[in-house]
Amino acid sequence: MGELSLKLRIYTSLIISSGLFTVYLGIKNLSLLLIPEIIFFSILGAVAESLIIKLRKNIGISVNFAIGLAVVLIFRSPVASIIGFLSMLLWVDYIDGKLVHIFNSSIYKRLFNGSAYAISLAIAVFVYKFVDAKYGFLSLMGLNSIALIVSVCIYICINISIFSILMSFLFNMHFKQALKENSWLGVNILGLSPLGTVIAIAYQSYGWFSVVLFFGPLLIARYSFKLYMDMRHVYFETIKALSNAMEAKDEYTTGHSYRVADYAVGIAEQMGLKPDRVEQIRTAAILHDIGKIGISDSILNKCGQLESNEYLEIQKHPEIGAKILAGVDFLAEVADIIKHHHERYDGKGYPDKLEGPQISIESCILAVADAYDAMTSDRPYRRAMNQQTAVNIILEQAGKQFNPVVVKSFIDYFNMQPKERIAHVS
Repeated sequence: MGELSLKLRIYTSLIISSGLFTVYLGIKNLSLLLIPEIIFFSILGAVAESLIIKLRKNIGISVNFAIGLAVVLIFRSPVASIIGFLSMLLWVDYIDGKLVHIFNSSIYKRLFNGSAYAISLAIAVFVYKFVDAKYGFLSLMGLNSIALIVSVCIYICINISIFSILMSFLFNMHFKQALKENSWLGVNILGLSPLGTVIAIAYQSYGWFSVVLFFGPLLIARYSFKLYMDMRHVYFETIKALSNAMEAKDEYTTGHSYRVADYAVGIAEQMGLKPDRVEQIRTAAILHDIGKIGISDSILNKCGQLESNEYLEIQKHPEIGAKILAGVDFLAEVADIIKHHHERYDGKGYPDKLEGPQISIESCILAVADAYDAMTSDRPYRRAMNQQTAVNIILEQAGKQFNPVVVKSFIDYFNMQPKERIAHVS
């Protein structure tokens, strides 16, 4: 905790204090008769949190909200905060051959996450009771549909805001940008809301055993999704290995794809594209030159000017790359981006001579990012240009080679970045 900035320490301490206060309110509302139910749902919540599906290093999908919403609807009191807090405190995981639990991991992080969950659940309970008191006539099967919808929406707002503020402090990121990056959480929560509602109805009608019956299919669905994600990961890692193999053929292009990915993502975010499109662009950028695997080394590494037939051979690499990726379902759209990243805005590019709006914005972004990195990198036939020269060329080609809207966003992105971040050559 000593390494945290003062603002971050104050913020995390405030969240933990508030979370512990909601747990205290839950304890005040707790009767001895509820203790077995608290233990039961806390264990279910901890199990659900332990089975989180990792999407990326710091991002995962948890099914725990289904349990959280169920306890909000069942108890309708701050008792829900106790269950939420304990489930986030007691989760376990198996990472790199090691069992991770409360006694060998950061208790501070667990306290923060548990407190954030407890606060969100406590506010959801308050909102549900408030709306239910005003619109009680809308109840069906013991649940008020309007109160349910409003409480879930408020939960989403509170939970995402807490973690977006945390991200803005941790990564020196603007709050709006952090909010955008966390927006996918809202979709996950909304998707789990019907299941949480069903679990609450089942429990109120048939008791503990019915919850276990519904929890089983939830775990099976989670397992199936994990298998899909693992398969997707294997596919993607294989493709990345091919891309790395391509770069290994030419020492001058080592790291090119990943730098292009950084620039392309920066431009896409500057343009305000949705996170899923930004991720598509990142993937396309990493894999954009994979088609060069099918091009002769003698052409790729030629120091002099290419002959016309050699240049025509080089021009085949976007189509070759697209064909390689088209066979993988979840990379089909990425394949189209790659196929057209050498099209020109004036229609003089290749392979299909598309022009203007016929070229997807993703391909246009990739074209600018690729051109900038190519110009500022050493190649067998020339030395790297300096940053400003490359930027001037891109500006001159706006409306000719490049989409002018993308060029404007690239310039805005370039001007906002510390120069050491966007430059990789001296």
